[in-house]
Amino acid sequence: MGLHALNDLPEPDGTARPAAPPSVLRALNAVQHRLDDIGRASPHVDPAELRATARDLLHAIDLSADVALACVLRNQVAGSYAMRHSIETAVVAALVARHMHMRPAPLLSLVSAGLALHATGRHGADESNRAHGHDHGRAHDHDSARAAHGTRAGEPDWFANLLADHAPEPLHDRTAGTDAEAAAHLLRMADRYCAGISPRNYRRALLPDDALARVLELSPDPELTAAFVQQIGPYPPGTAVRLGGGELGVVTHRDGGRAEIFCLRDGTGRQFSMPLPRRVGEDGCTIAAALCEDDIDLPISMKQVWGPLASL
Repeated sequence: MGLHALNDLPEPDGTARPAAPPSVLRALNAVQHRLDDIGRASPHVDPAELRATARDLLHAIDLSADVALACVLRNQVAGSYAMRHSIETAVVAALVARHMHMRPAPLLSLVSAGLALHATGRHGADESNRAHGHDHGRAHDHDSARAAHGTRAGEPDWFANLLADHAPEPLHDRTAGTDAEAAAHLLRMADRYCAGISPRNYRRALLPDDALARVLELSPDPELTAAFVQQIGPYPPGTAVRLGGGELGVVTHRDGGRAEIFCLRDGTGRQFSMPLPRRVGEDGCTIAAALCEDDIDLPISMKQVWGPLASL
């Protein structure tokens, strides 16, 4: 069922149901449901269905890129870790690719390949490794590190193959080939970043600035590095932060280097009766550090912070 189908259903008495306001979170969860349906319908992912789902994800980002990033940072997408990770990776990769003005066809292939991560068995190995007592956090880092530097002689380029499998058109000419190579590097970076910021039952999530630093250490492409920093940055929307004055809050929107902050506690730790909006660079406002959820010790409601765009 597509993104709008649920809103089109009539009320029990047959009257038209009022259209719900657009919501990035609902749209991303609809992508998850559609991926789940695709997987149940066939053991082999249909590229046409996957591309249609990729278009839905791009539509969700169009509603608000900042809210889409916040959904990633706050692990709001429904589904299993493998499914959620696929969607989160596709969101991050799409944002950076658009910043680099990637052409529509390679962009669709990139997003389709990101969404296909859950169907490749890559994350099935995750649960198997955990069940056998292996530290998959280290295993994932090792695999991602090797992928970021290219594969060993004789080994297939997993990400490049995935892109080729889900490309809507052959990528053999020089321009498209350049796009495909950049897309493969970008998928590796987004995969590693999203794995780092996701909490697991055997480790805490990395702070966003730490996850970004680890990704950039292994980036093989200066242009990709610059684009990743500009689009994702050390404190993307959804990041809990401590300001220079001691206030605690959450980053709500990007605006170059002047991020907007939704302050929830003052410098003494008291909760504001009404959240206080701040902007980095104004009135001495600076971000001192990113915080994990245990540090901020305050539930953050997506809808309270981002309004209807983050409602379920």
